[in-house]
Amino acid sequence: MSIFLNNGLTGLLAAKAGLQTTSNNVANANTEGYVRKSVNLTQRPGLTIGGINIGSGVSVASIDRVYDQLLTGQLQSARTSQQRADIFNNLALNLNNILGDTELGISQAMQSFFDSVEAVNRDPVSTVNRQQMISQGESLAQRFQQMGAQLDNLDATISLRLSQSVVTINTLSEGLADLNGRIAESAGNPPADLLDEQDRMLNQLAGQIDVTTIRQKDGSVNVLVGNGQPVVLGNQSFRLAMVPDQFNGPRQQLAYQSGGQTIDISRKVSGGIAGGLMAFRTDVLDKSRAELGQLALGLSQSFNNQQRQGMDLNGNLGTAFFADTTPDVSASSANSGTATAAAVISNAAAVQPREYLLRYDGAAWQLTNANTGAAVAMTGSGTAVDPFIADGLELTATAGAAAGDRFLIKPVSQAAGRFGLQISDPAEIAAAAPLTTGASLQNMSAAAISTPSISDITNGSLLQPVDIVFDNASTYRILDGSGTDLTGPLAYTSGADISFNGWTVQISGAPVGADRFSIGPTGPGSGDNSNSQLLSTIPAGGFFNGGILSLEGLGANIVNSVGSTAMRSNQELTVQSALYSQAALDVESVSGVNLEEEAINLLKYQEAFMASSKIVEVANNLFQTLLITLR
Repeated sequence: MSIFLNNGLTGLLAAKAGLQTTSNNVANANTEGYVRKSVNLTQRPGLTIGGINIGSGVSVASIDRVYDQLLTGQLQSARTSQQRADIFNNLALNLNNILGDTELGISQAMQSFFDSVEAVNRDPVSTVNRQQMISQGESLAQRFQQMGAQLDNLDATISLRLSQSVVTINTLSEGLADLNGRIAESAGNPPADLLDEQDRMLNQLAGQIDVTTIRQKDGSVNVLVGNGQPVVLGNQSFRLAMVPDQFNGPRQQLAYQSGGQTIDISRKVSGGIAGGLMAFRTDVLDKSRAELGQLALGLSQSFNNQQRQGMDLNGNLGTAFFADTTPDVSASSANSGTATAAAVISNAAAVQPREYLLRYDGAAWQLTNANTGAAVAMTGSGTAVDPFIADGLELTATAGAAAGDRFLIKPVSQAAGRFGLQISDPAEIAAAAPLTTGASLQNMSAAAISTPSISDITNGSLLQPVDIVFDNASTYRILDGSGTDLTGPLAYTSGADISFNGWTVQISGAPVGADRFSIGPTGPGSGDNSNSQLLSTIPAGGFFNGGILSLEGLGANIVNSVGSTAMRSNQELTVQSALYSQAALDVESVSGVNLEEEAINLLKYQEAFMASSKIVEVANNLFQTLLITLR
């Protein structure tokens, strides 16, 4: 009789556990991170009576989490990649809006400016055209400056978002450490709700930064980031922090802090929001800023060089139209020596859109690409009279360096923001050639002289008026304005270069004795447009990469690059979002609550409960009948 009653009672308890578990599943069907629970029943040991084994009911062995650790790990990994792709794509679209706008982009501003240069070329003495060229130059400078400021703002936004991510990472790390302590107290049987919360927080942490998790036997989990630095170790948490960049104080870097030490892990983080922010800043933003600066440098240097080759309306040689660019050189905050370093641009066409590290190893200076660490060849000794020469730069370093001292060199990173107009007087536009040639009306031959080309604009005698006078058909002399012979007889070859005082001309034909050709400075108010013609061709002329890449080409490359980055990042986001959704579905298929299945379970356990209740009722009736019989 007792066995009969016991079977009914244990069945009631098992059905009750099933009903409670199923009802809890239903209640948490929409709870984030909830893992479905199932009742694990086991048969109680039977009793042998009269040689026959009779069952003694059922036991609730455990209530298990329906959980697949492999699928959960894949979900966390997918979350890391999806969040990285999401933040990277948002920033890429933002950058594309800045640099790729067809109406407000730099290419349109350059086109408008050179349209005004062409107008001056058509009418070099027009004050209106000259003033319009000054105005368009100001507009171009403002657009470069605006873009530089927008890129700086984007950089600041990245630092802010990174700071917010660090706060979230630290909060989650502290929460996980606290959970670990509570889980460890459960003596190897952690409550399911704590494990659910642990997985939920790990998934959130994976969305912020790529992590490595190491599960312990007691159910707790250790979490590593960066290059193996623990942020959660048992019931202890360790903090990440934002620290000033050693070369650029306003820019913040991601660091790990422990035991009074601060370790920069910016380049060790690749996933999650933090990884996406760092990757975009290093691989895209810095690159785009340098390329925009390279364009600003190339435009200012090429235009200034040609402007200096001409003569303005006042009869003066042209001066710089745009402000010159100076590289930034920053000493590391970790330097212990007293040395200083400086850089100037010696060849703008050879300058590359990258940053460099100049490091002293205790015996010599070494130059490397700051991004890749690759060595960069340089010549010279680094002194003022013999500077280091590398990639169009002249670098100097003073004595006093200690081993390990470093300097970061940014040739063009800030060039766009500093791009500016140098002149304001329209008359200072050097549209004319600096020198004018002519043939004497008394010449007896049909020989002709070419327009002079300038080989040395700095020659102090460049504007000295001279005459080329032929002794006969085979020799000539160069005389100054007073008739003094400056060269003596020189051999003549038709079409050959005649160079003197920084200029070069060619005389073609068969001159006769006493033929005279004059070379002198272009006077004020000249309508000559020889130099403005050359100014107007600058955008399409080869400048960078040994004359292969033009300013127009570089501008187009910048727009295409950011556009391609935005397109690829959008495609990557689509792929990673799909992978994350699939991983979530895989986890849901195993651990999620299926309401239809739970409804079936409810009916099953309800019927079991009712059947067990009937057994108890029957057992009770039999027992009462037995008592009455025995009376």
